[in-house]
Amino acid sequence: MATHDDITRLFSYYAPYESQEFLCHWLKQQYEKHPDFYQQAATQSYNNTPVFHYEWMIGRSYWKEGLRAPLMIKPLLLFYGMTHLLKGIILLEDPVYPASAEMLAHGVTTRKRKRKGYTFLEDEIKIQKKGFFPHFSNVLFHVEHAAGEKWKMKELLMKEDSLLALFQKIIETDNFPSLANELPAVCTHYLLLYNLSMISRYEGEWWGELLSQQQSLDYPFIKSYLEAAGTTIPKLFQPYF
Repeated sequence: MATHDDITRLFSYYAPYESQEFLCHWLKQQYEKHPDFYQQAATQSYNNTPVFHYEWMIGRSYWKEGLRAPLMIKPLLLFYGMTHLLKGIILLEDPVYPASAEMLAHGVTTRKRKRKGYTFLEDEIKIQKKGFFPHFSNVLFHVEHAAGEKWKMKELLMKEDSLLALFQKIIETDNFPSLANELPAVCTHYLLLYNLSMISRYEGEWWGELLSQQQSLDYPFIKSYLEAAGTTIPKLFQPYF
C-alpha cells in the first residue's frame, strides 16, 4: 500500500501551484503565449485560477485515496481523479471550457456486457463524436477521432510497458493485435480507466467474481494495470508544469 510520502512524491512538481497567487501568474503567462488568448490573458487567468485550483485539489484527493483503495473500488477513484486533473489541464489550451453542455459527457461508450464468454481483454470501447474525450484529445494532443472508432482493451493495455512481459508470458505473440491511429498515453489511460470504472459500477456480479475467484486471464492484466497506473499517470502531467 502506498505511504503518505509515496503519494506526496507523485505530485511534488505541483507544490508551487498550490498557491493560487502563483497559479494565476502562471496561467496568465501561458495565455499570453497564445495569440488567440493574449488580449484576454489577465481576465481568463483570473477566472480560471480557482477552477484549476479546485480541479487539481479534488483530482489529487481522489488519486491519493485510489492508491490506498482495494482493487474493488480502485478504478472508480482513479478514473474520477484523472478526469478532474484533465479538466484543469484542458484550461491551458481551452480557457472557456466547457463552452457547451455536450462537452461534459464522457465522449466514449462501452458495449453491453455479454454474460457468457465475456472477457475484458476482448472488450471494446467506442469513441463518440462529441464529449470530453474527443475534445481533450483534439485540444491537448491534436488527435482527432472519427465517430464510432473502436479500441479493444488488449490493444490499449499493450501500450503499458509494464504489461508487455505479462502479454508475452500468457498470450501467444501470434495473437498480438496490430495497433493503428497510436494514442497518446493520457488518452489510453482515460479509456482503460473509464471502462474499468463502468464495469466496477454496473457489472457487480462479473467484477466481484473476477476479484474474488481470480480464475480469468483478465485478472492479472487488470490487477497489474491498476497498480502501474497509480504511479504512471501522475508523471504524464508533469511536463505541463
